[in-house]
Amino acid sequence: MNTQDTMWAVQFRSYGSPEVLEVGTATMPSPGPKDVVVEVAAFSINAVDLQTRRGKMRLFDGMGFPKGTGVDFAGLVHEVGDRVRGVRVGARVWGYLGMKPPGRAAAGAQYVRVRADRVTSAPSAVTLTEAAALPLAGLTAVQALRPLKIRRGDRVLVVGGNGGVGSTVVQVARIMGADVDAVVGVRGGVAAGAGAQQVFDYHDLKPSDIPGRYDVVVDTAGTDAAAYRGLLRPGGRMVAIAPGAFWDILKSLLSPGPVIRMVSGKPNAKDLAWLAAKVNTGELKPILAATYPLDRIAEAHRDAENLSAAGKRVVLAQ
Repeated sequence: MNTQDTMWAVQFRSYGSPEVLEVGTATMPSPGPKDVVVEVAAFSINAVDLQTRRGKMRLFDGMGFPKGTGVDFAGLVHEVGDRVRGVRVGARVWGYLGMKPPGRAAAGAQYVRVRADRVTSAPSAVTLTEAAALPLAGLTAVQALRPLKIRRGDRVLVVGGNGGVGSTVVQVARIMGADVDAVVGVRGGVAAGAGAQQVFDYHDLKPSDIPGRYDVVVDTAGTDAAAYRGLLRPGGRMVAIAPGAFWDILKSLLSPGPVIRMVSGKPNAKDLAWLAAKVNTGELKPILAATYPLDRIAEAHRDAENLSAAGKRVVLAQ
């Protein structure tokens, strides 16, 4: 049973720049019957966190201030609900909260309450800090690629292969047997380190200049999606993860050729368990751009917005 009434939580009291973020106070959560309360070790910075803080998600983020931030995490189970089975206090877990109003506290907090079916054992081969980089990025990668029914030897192009999601997509596609290339803006070494065979800098090459044709294109950047669609072989498949591809997705519905599908990651315990297993075998690795102590949360958001993508940015909660 909880012995404290309040906890710290990263919050903002108005929409705006990273400077609106502060470490405030929220009520200590108690688990519902099917919930667990996790003591957060680390949480990652995702695009949805930036968009919510700027006020771009007003229709979805609930009423009132202050609002919490953070959607995925790794940590230790602190308390379990009466109807939870198979999860013990002290277990190392990771998870993704899903898209829901954050309230006064979210994953960027001392403790987070989450449905037990939205967490699984964190991979044992990495630290909890490293593990915190993967839940949403990994879920997005798996759920984008699995419906495409990738076969061994398929050629896959990942646009934005240096980012947190993109570098994870590169790795998961390789696990599925594909030969993977990547398009990057800078920091091409991240995509190469993730396993991309060829890395193209979009500053040097237009999409039409990229040689060859692909069975699958995964767009994590949201720019020039229609042009990258033109690199597909007949019967090729394409998914977009970034909201910036929205208009190109609509156009693909009205023009000859494959339809671009939109994908966003959803909580899924089986997928998290699959990802953890791949981390433990060494087939999948968290790629971190940087880690930040809690008192530099504004810097973490600012870097995520302004610096070149190079993996995930993770904030230490302890």
